[in-house]
Amino acid sequence: MDKIQLYKTFFQKSNSYYLEQLKYYEQWKKFRFSYSALIFGVLWFLYRKMYLEFFIIFFLFYLETIFENFVLTKLIGIEQTKVVNISVTIVLIITLGIIGNHLYIKKAKRTLKNAEVKYSEIENQKEFIIKKGGTSYIYVTILLALSILGLFIS
Repeated sequence: MDKIQLYKTFFQKSNSYYLEQLKYYEQWKKFRFSYSALIFGVLWFLYRKMYLEFFIIFFLFYLETIFENFVLTKLIGIEQTKVVNISVTIVLIITLGIIGNHLYIKKAKRTLKNAEVKYSEIENQKEFIIKKGGTSYIYVTILLALSILGLFIS
């Protein structure tokens, strides 16, 4: 089984799109805009099983919110902070669109390399890649459910 087949295994249903992104990545065109990452934001990272990236991005959003609520509102007031919040949110969401595919391709490359290091048998590698790649709705569903629950509680 060649590398392309292993990448197809990792990308699963969206393999033609991500194989094209991989081709651009390997031609040093590393940042190809992801409309899915733009539209769905951090949920897209969970859906693509990019858990570490999700937590880092979520933490950055959280720190930014804390800064706005506890520092910026005292410095410039609530109304101006709302304008800053909207501006920063737009910039952050566009940034997710810019870096999304790049981070996903890096994850795919890292996963294939880890599979190769851990397992000598191609079937074991493929099993590992299937487990680490593709998509998952479970954490997206949990996060959405917790968000809705949080709205009802507050």
